Amino acid sequence: MSSRISLVGLFFIVSAVAISLQGANAATTYTVGDSLGWTIPPNNSVGYYEDWATNKTFQIGDSVVFNWNGTHTATEVFSEEEYENCTKTGLVIVTSGVSVLLNANGTRYFVCSVGTHCEQGMKVAIKVGNGIPPPPPPSAAPSLPVGSLAAVVSSIFMLFFSYM
Repeated sequence: MSSRISLVGLFFIVSAVAISLQGANAATTYTVGDSLGWTIPPNNSVGYYEDWATNKTFQIGDSVVFNWNGTHTATEVFSEEEYENCTKTGLVIVTSGVSVLLNANGTRYFVCSVGTHCEQGMKVAIKVGNGIPPPPPPSAAPSLPVGSLAAVVSSIFMLFFSYM
């Protein structure tokens, strides 16, 4: 009987750990520029958004929201060179309030593609994690998500107890 109680206790401990791991990485939503939003920085401060981003720790699963009034865009360009040169082509967000999911390590670059707004400081580089994209994974067997792991463990315990 005591071994059965110990196994039940172990089951609850394993389940609690699995459930707690699911919520361990709570995502954060950042508003680009905080209360200023996405606009030409005061006094055409070219480093305004770079300073804003440097003071944040962006992780996979976080989101950034671009809020603006007036005529602006948030255009994602795909290289540091395009970012530095204020390239006007890329993935364009034309509606204020759109949330962009940060779903991988690396640096994401955004500029305003309207007129000379980028040259006036309306650009931001978002460094996710360590800012370096991971190398492609080696081919391996697929892994189970934590929730699936908890379901498998519970099923094993249920089968074990049904045969006791």
